[in-house]
Amino acid sequence: MRTSLRNIKETDDHLHGQLPPQDALLFEARLLLDAELANNLHWHQQTLGLVHQYGRNHLRSIIENVHQQLFTQTQHSGFRQKILQLFK
Repeated sequence: MRTSLRNIKETDDHLHGQLPPQDALLFEARLLLDAELANNLHWHQQTLGLVHQYGRNHLRSIIENVHQQLFTQTQHSGFRQKILQLFK
């Protein structure tokens, strides 16, 4: 595996707590000594956060579409009535 891919995998494993303890300790030491590695870690965290947020927003959009279909289309009126009865 190329060095850059290895670094990305190691960074990802570190962020997910998947490094063995001795490797995690070594990675932490390298972070203190290597500013580029620390910068890469920061941007990797930012990227993971954006991907996570995109996934949440996408799932929310799908759920909203299902909600709109179930509560606005006439073929689902029986289901809608059953749900509304639960909250009376």
